[in-house]
Amino acid sequence: MKFLSFITVLFLLSVSQSFSQQIAKGDIVKDRQFLIDKPELTATDEFGNFISIRPHRINGTLRNYYVEFFDNLNFTERLEIETQNDTDILDVFILNNKAHIFIKERENQTISLRLDVVDLKSKSFAKKILLQTDKETDKPLFKALRDNYFIDLQVSSNLVLNFPVVEEQSTFAYIKVFSKNLEEVTQVNVFADDNISYRNTSFLNAKFINDKAYVLFQLKDKEDDKKRFYRLIEHTKDGEQYIDIEIPEDSYELINSSIKDKHLIIAGLYSHFKKGGYKGFTYYKINLDTFNLESQQQTEFINEKAKSYFSGLFTGNRNIDINNLFIDDDLNTFIIGQFYILRKQSAPIVFPIASFSIGTISAFVTVNPISINYKVFDDILIGKISPQGQITWDNVLELRQTEKIKSKSNKRDSSTFTCFENNQINIFINGYIDLDKEKLIVKQDKRLSKTNFYNITVNQHGGITPKIVFPNADSETLFRAETAVKSKNIIYILGQGNMRKQLLKLNF
Repeated sequence: MKFLSFITVLFLLSVSQSFSQQIAKGDIVKDRQFLIDKPELTATDEFGNFISIRPHRINGTLRNYYVEFFDNLNFTERLEIETQNDTDILDVFILNNKAHIFIKERENQTISLRLDVVDLKSKSFAKKILLQTDKETDKPLFKALRDNYFIDLQVSSNLVLNFPVVEEQSTFAYIKVFSKNLEEVTQVNVFADDNISYRNTSFLNAKFINDKAYVLFQLKDKEDDKKRFYRLIEHTKDGEQYIDIEIPEDSYELINSSIKDKHLIIAGLYSHFKKGGYKGFTYYKINLDTFNLESQQQTEFINEKAKSYFSGLFTGNRNIDINNLFIDDDLNTFIIGQFYILRKQSAPIVFPIASFSIGTISAFVTVNPISINYKVFDDILIGKISPQGQITWDNVLELRQTEKIKSKSNKRDSSTFTCFENNQINIFINGYIDLDKEKLIVKQDKRLSKTNFYNITVNQHGGITPKIVFPNADSETLFRAETAVKSKNIIYILGQGNMRKQLLKLNF
């Protein structure tokens, strides 16, 4: 066993050295300004541009924000943008060498969605209003915009603004499409079903591809609310068509969805209980060209560890999020779910406490609440589903001691960043893995000398391999995996702590 462990160490060290040739770090910058509102929103693009958007809050209220610029991984300057009224920063991205900051602003009885656009070279600033409404003119639209959680702005070949609206007891998807030059292309309302109450309607997501809008709802039958089904609506300028997919009786599903080429994949977990108790994976494959259901399967877990989570440990306030759905070129689907325990905090805290979704992308925020429920994440469930909907394999990556260490926020980290690159799953995380143990467990440790920044890869056959990207002892700042941003095969992470910042770049 010791001999095997020694060989394993040599293998990991060699992997680390080969990976390190693709690692670059900027200079460490010390600045007291970094003490204010540490959490930032960061963005990159296919050209390697990187920016940081740092809100400036006073007593929890946004009072201006900074656009921070970097050149060759080094911080260069910052631009302060003034805000007015009740303002929220929803997202940030880079397009056409310009930073786009997605803003929601509320003034009295008016709500507007806009983009603040900052040129990365000239530092010039402009505003583009995407949508503005008031309570008197359009009350349903106004009410829909009050909740940030449902507002989604997708960036692909177009910019697609979408969110659900309830109007006269029915639900519709509001979809507004812009070109990359921010010119309005079209705006449509796609109704789920006029005869089904909004209480029995759940908006899941909307996509706009090749001048077609695809909207996915989950509905309950108006005659029998035990019968549930997914409805996919295709909206074009010539009209609409839809397909209804019945969810198997006595099944409750936790799903995500994604489009690959001409197929829409819906996948996740299924249960025979309203809460928890998941039995296995669920899978649907729809051909968007023929608009037919090609595959529908529910298959039980193979892995005994996965089974045990939902039979014994999966009780009370324990649950799971489906964070990622990846589809390879052969239409195999990889499902990533992360377990969590719901905690209630009544005192101010300073560590990641909440997650939210934008489209199919999951993100994390750090706040200082007075009293709030928050999620403590730990183990990760991974599964591969064939194009026919059968489980190829499933596995569990165990994380331990994610909340036991009571120390400063820059001394420990249990967050993860997951992506699909080089035809395999890559999970980035800080922690400690004892290579002398046969069982692969990621533990947290307040001693940076024992922890590493890992890229844990999961290959096409389910094999899990931890690769040391670098030891944390070699870093003066801690790089939190959850703050990573990726474009093509490049990942950026902005590390910080003790008035210091440093930018990390990883190349696959």
